[in-house]
Amino acid sequence: MNKGIYRIAAGVGAAVILVSSCTVQASMVMTNGTPAAVATDSIVNWPAAPAVTSETAVLMDADTGTILYNKGMDEKRYPASITKIMTALLALENSNLDDQVTFTEECLADQTSDSGNIGMQVGEVLTMRQCLLALMIRSANDVATQIAVQIAGSVAAFADMMNQKAQELGCVNTHFVNASGMPDENHYTTAHDMALIFREAIKNQDFLDIIGTQSFTIDPTNMNPESRTYSTHHALVAQGAPEYYEGCFGGKTGVTEASKNTLVSGATRDGMTLIAVAMRADAGQVCQDHISMFDYGFNNFGLQNVSNNDQRFDSDNKVTLQSPFCNTTDSIYIDKTSNIVLPKTAKFSQLTSDVKFNYTKDSFATITYKYGDKSVGTAKVVYSSDSGKTDSTVTVASTTASQQTTTVANNTGNNKNSETAVAKNNSGKDSSNKESSTTVSNKNSKKSSFKLPGFFVPLVVVIIIIVVVVLVLILTNKRLNQIRESKRNRRY
Repeated sequence: MNKGIYRIAAGVGAAVILVSSCTVQASMVMTNGTPAAVATDSIVNWPAAPAVTSETAVLMDADTGTILYNKGMDEKRYPASITKIMTALLALENSNLDDQVTFTEECLADQTSDSGNIGMQVGEVLTMRQCLLALMIRSANDVATQIAVQIAGSVAAFADMMNQKAQELGCVNTHFVNASGMPDENHYTTAHDMALIFREAIKNQDFLDIIGTQSFTIDPTNMNPESRTYSTHHALVAQGAPEYYEGCFGGKTGVTEASKNTLVSGATRDGMTLIAVAMRADAGQVCQDHISMFDYGFNNFGLQNVSNNDQRFDSDNKVTLQSPFCNTTDSIYIDKTSNIVLPKTAKFSQLTSDVKFNYTKDSFATITYKYGDKSVGTAKVVYSSDSGKTDSTVTVASTTASQQTTTVANNTGNNKNSETAVAKNNSGKDSSNKESSTTVSNKNSKKSSFKLPGFFVPLVVVIIIIVVVVLVLILTNKRLNQIRESKRNRRY
């Protein structure tokens, strides 16, 4: 009996120690106060990193997803109100801007006057557009909670949606428990994950319009006869502010005691859009950190269009394949919209590339370009058909699994050999055999094609019919001989 009690006590004690240990460890991971090392400084011939005081930070090219600056970007930290970027994204994806949002007692019960609220009352009604402006410009926590309930029915259910969306976007170190970013030891993310979330959000024009708003007014409502005007907290986008940054189109601020200052911003110059994230920064330094990262990115890097540099699948040097079974012709080329990011001191000819045949609905191959060991972007190899005819399939030179990945060094301007993989399905666009590919040498001409004579198909059909008839006659004659032989045996 005593032994059993001791075992139970020991087990409970161990569990308590384990839980306490995990809690302490999580706290240390996210609030250890130690600035991370700058990983991009280890890249050979990469531009020297700027001075950034935030504990963790990242600078990402929005077009390609290329990381230009990495200071502990995958280390967990508390996000505070930059959480609201995900809240706004899900609200835009799951509601209409004109939807009516009625505030409930449940959502307002736990709100305090000092927690960034706008003083909503039970039964008061706003449109979803007004809610999102209050969410992103005023950072209203009461609005964040009501949006969560409006969309998912409860804060917990909305948090599940947030985590699922984060996972879909490739976030691996993020866990949300509320829609506002209020402190919780289980509510954390990373600079990298927040950049991924913001990159997805800025694809939505309504989101861009909202975060770029300097100020807005909530007109009198059914419960409040007074108008309420609020201005942006984001100094980099506030015209007239000392920190105003030309080209910054918005973002989200955040601050709590545990998180210190957090900031997500986007800026566009010379056709390049950059995303900056800083976490656990001092109040007077977080905007300067973003300015330093933006200046670093715009001054040292630039976009290069792949189709203008890679001659293997260039649109002006495209490979043309003619189907032998119909009049459909397919052209193979690099997507003209594909870009990569390179240091301004680097040349395209210095890159290496991996060609992977990974069929999707809009391409059948992806080229990944590297500057040394650093990935700087990808390009799709696509094809287009001159005919909408169906039931046409071309399979040329089937490759093995080991041949599906090819590593090539680019020689800009001198590469006259084109390597491509082609497989068409019955739509003339998609592949019916994902393992089918072809390698085409294109040395002296801009187009290569193969065609069979017009009588080929009918001739093949006739030959097949003749073969079938002959086989039937042979089998029939054999069967008749067996019957005759059987009759003779019975007679004797």
